Amino acid sequence: MASSDTHLVWDPKTLNHKDRPSGFGCLWRHSLTDNAGWPAHPCNHMSNSYNVSLNERSALYNKDHQTIARRMKLVDEDFALTSKAQKRVWRRFPVSENSERKLTFKDFIKNARKSLTWLRRGPEGWHIGVKHLAHVPRQPRRVGRRPNFLPRQNEVRGGYGAFYPYEHNHHHLIAIGAVEEWVIGKGASGSPSRSDLVVKLILISRWNIHNEKNMVLLPQQEFESLIVGLPAHCPWGVPAHSVYQTSLKERLRKLRKKLDRAITQEKHPKDLKAEILNDLNTLSVELLEQVKTMRAGVQLTAANV
Repeated sequence: MASSDTHLVWDPKTLNHKDRPSGFGCLWRHSLTDNAGWPAHPCNHMSNSYNVSLNERSALYNKDHQTIARRMKLVDEDFALTSKAQKRVWRRFPVSENSERKLTFKDFIKNARKSLTWLRRGPEGWHIGVKHLAHVPRQPRRVGRRPNFLPRQNEVRGGYGAFYPYEHNHHHLIAIGAVEEWVIGKGASGSPSRSDLVVKLILISRWNIHNEKNMVLLPQQEFESLIVGLPAHCPWGVPAHSVYQTSLKERLRKLRKKLDRAITQEKHPKDLKAEILNDLNTLSVELLEQVKTMRAGVQLTAANV
């Protein structure tokens, strides 16, 4: 089987495919082992998210967060959390109801102080792509030599992962779990073969669930979320964004029904490629606009699609 064809193969146990796609899309989460080509791999959702955030959406992340934090009275003038500020901040963010681990006051302050270390350095402290070149006490000496938010990859390109400059996540706007449940699912007759055909139609359209349009960089915790002005992803041990994901159900089921009808009518995949790609990209764009207007300082809420 040719390398490009293996991208059509779905292993239901691992939801994985092995090879880099050539002319096909992707619907699944999977690890990437090709370190040499890591940044350019079409399924590298973190790299895709970083690149689109840096090049096209920098206005979302490059605000004057110092002024915002002061105006909200979340910090004092030198960005230390005084005892009064700590209590004020703690009252704003009670433990998330669905959290799997109980957050203590000490946990909260420790994490807030860590992210404020970088915000203290100037108006660009949390800006995407900024490098903090000078050493910061109590931080590893290597920190600061790589751009803010650059995903951790390999030793050559570097990156410090999901905690620099604050804890964050690369969120799939059309969530993988939602696609697995309401698009892949099973056929109306309960036949897995119908789902296999639906999968192939989407893959042939070349839509990749990890593409730039379907990614958005979000703060992970409520404290930073409030300052940044975007919703939090899955704060403090909340295992999933179930309310957000469930809100995609009807829109994705409509897509599944459209594909089922096309299969029944034996419509040729070439006639569907552009339509499928447009439907999914349009939904990603709509979801991004909704996420941008969701309430900051709380977890992702339901999308209205």
